[in-house]
Amino acid sequence: MGFASELKSGKFSIYAQWVGLLSAILLIIFGIIEMLTIPIFAILALIFAVLIIFMEISFLTKCCPTSPVFDDFIKKLSGNHIRAGVYLVFAVIMWLSLIQRFTVIFIAALTLTVTAVFYATGFFKGQERTSSSMTGGTGIMLSMV
Repeated sequence: MGFASELKSGKFSIYAQWVGLLSAILLIIFGIIEMLTIPIFAILALIFAVLIIFMEISFLTKCCPTSPVFDDFIKKLSGNHIRAGVYLVFAVIMWLSLIQRFTVIFIAALTLTVTAVFYATGFFKGQERTSSSMTGGTGIMLSMV
């Protein structure tokens, strides 16, 4: 199953996964950029980015040296509703950084919010969480009739 067909699938968890990975990239970039202006939020952005990468790319917990406690923590974040809550917390914290000073981190806060909305939509539509096949997940299975 290709990337285009996964995007056409209507599975909100796949949309959320890709926007979440975009959020991680933006958090790394903006975290580094804002390290001198808002250091606490910049460090939080980098921590959130690492957590997001491990949450969204499942095979990293198998190939990277992590502790069993960390692996169990990441496994607990498997449902759409839990991930929506995690992304919402990350987004609120990044939005709070704008109180101190308006910076480019608002773009990462926006993508985190969109990710939370996608995961929440998937949860409320009753969809199971599905990972993209491009990131080591199962992808969308075509049903044979």
